[in-house]
Amino acid sequence: MVQHISNNRTNKQITYGDIARITYASCLNFFNNNNMFDPHPLGIYYVIDYHWIKRTNNDEYQHQNVWAGSIKAGSAATTPKGMYYGGGSIITRNTSYIQKLHTNLVCDKNGDERVLIKCCYRKTANFDKKRLGFFLLQPKEETFITGSKHLFVYYIVITPKPGLFPVK
Repeated sequence: MVQHISNNRTNKQITYGDIARITYASCLNFFNNNNMFDPHPLGIYYVIDYHWIKRTNNDEYQHQNVWAGSIKAGSAATTPKGMYYGGGSIITRNTSYIQKLHTNLVCDKNGDERVLIKCCYRKTANFDKKRLGFFLLQPKEETFITGSKHLFVYYIVITPKPGLFPVK
C-alpha cells in the first residue's frame, strides 16, 4: 500500500492522510469492525511507525519518524476518519543510531533510502490478556528504542519508490 497509494496522482509524495488510511486498511484483518476505536473493548489499539532514512554521506543520515493509529495520548479516535497521525521533522542521525533502529536500514551508497515499517499493538489502560485468549501465557511486550512498549511487533524494511518520502 505504501508503494502504490500515490500512483494516480501527479505529486507522488506521501501525505499524513495517506499514512492514516494505510494504517486503517492494514489492520482490518484483526479489527474488522470498530473494536480498534474507543472504548477499545479488546484492551489494545493499533499503531504503525514509519522510519524513513536517507544516507547523505558515510556517517550521516536524514531520518523522519511518522506514525498513525487509533489513539493518541489523552484521547482516542472513535471512527476511521478520526485516525490519529503525526510525525517529526527530518533529523540528522549517525550510523550507530540507524543501526539501533534496525540493522537493515544501513545503506551502502549516498542517496540510498529505506523505510522501516513497524506494525504493533499497544495496551490501553483497561488491557486484560484474557480478552485476547491469553489465559495462562503473558503476551511478550517489546520496548522499542524510543522507550514505548508494544505487543505483537512486526518489522519490514523496504526501499521506497523515488519521490514517496519524506512524508509531507
